[in-house]
Amino acid sequence: MFLISSSVHGRDEHGRLLRRTLMRYVNLTSLLIFRSVSTAVYKRFPTMDHVVEAERTGNKPILPASSEIQSF
Repeated sequence: MFLISSSVHGRDEHGRLLRRTLMRYVNLTSLLIFRSVSTAVYKRFPTMDHVVEAERTGNKPILPASSEIQSF
């Protein structure tokens, strides 16, 4: 997280959205890696549909929003 925040400059809306999108990708990548090595995480998220459902019902998003993906 520190590497992303120190590498992506700008205090405007574009910089903030870029940092947030990159961190969402980092979180998703971590989840996919943990899913492949941990049976507990695999039981919690057996398919990508479960990841999407957790993102919809949770407070914090797991997947990047489709509008953020298209804007960069």
